[in-house]
Amino acid sequence: MNTGDTVGALTPGTIADQFLRITPFVDLAGLRVEGELDRATLPALTGALASMTGRGSSCVDLSGLAFCDVGGLRTLVTAAAVVPGGPALTLRSPSPQARRLLELTDWHHMAGLQLQAPPQTLPDPGSAHESRAPSCDG
Repeated sequence: MNTGDTVGALTPGTIADQFLRITPFVDLAGLRVEGELDRATLPALTGALASMTGRGSSCVDLSGLAFCDVGGLRTLVTAAAVVPGGPALTLRSPSPQARRLLELTDWHHMAGLQLQAPPQTLPDPGSAHESRAPSCDG
């Protein structure tokens, strides 16, 4: 799959194709990532993460992620390490498999990276395709 041909803007800032949807939060520096994150969809995530650079602490909600390969996790960890001693990147609701892979690679201890478990209920992103940020407090 060539994401360059199939990715289109659904709402300002939203990137989507048949396998991955990335929606920026309206009220917080961060993204909601849904679908499958692998080698084919990784460029979309890389671009979305780059757009958050310089905005302070950020949150990436992974609760809608059905699959994530090691390249996707490496990209998230690398984004957290860009500003050493600076703002944190919080990964919210990583799947048990993603959390386990972060632990096996020891990436969960990377400076600037925080893991957060999901709350009891998730907010509805709304019918207008706006994504309200979940609480990403440590």
